[in-house]
Amino acid sequence: MTRSTKIIAALTAVLAASGTVTFPAYAAEAGKVSAVSYADLDLSSANGAASLKKRVERAARNVCTFEGDRSLDGAMEAKACAKVAAARAMPQVELALAKAGTQLADNGRITVAAH
Repeated sequence: MTRSTKIIAALTAVLAASGTVTFPAYAAEAGKVSAVSYADLDLSSANGAASLKKRVERAARNVCTFEGDRSLDGAMEAKACAKVAAARAMPQVELALAKAGTQLADNGRITVAAH
């Protein structure tokens, strides 16, 4: 198994066991966090929902940036990290979308984090 395959396998196991509200993902730099605000979006519209998902994906790429590593392996690991980070933040996105247009709706933030 290559290093990235081992990391992906470990992350899959963690994902399966995860039941927390904040959805951190692995990254090269521990502690990187990005808060994604959606206060300015109308989440009850398709455009607002798509914009929120794009913001989360962009934040995932940012927290998974491997500073100084421009190798192919580094790029592949960063891409895998971003994919996992975005996937782990999606339950927060879905909850925000489900609350859109209701009394439970809030104009909060979604946390995309690296551990």
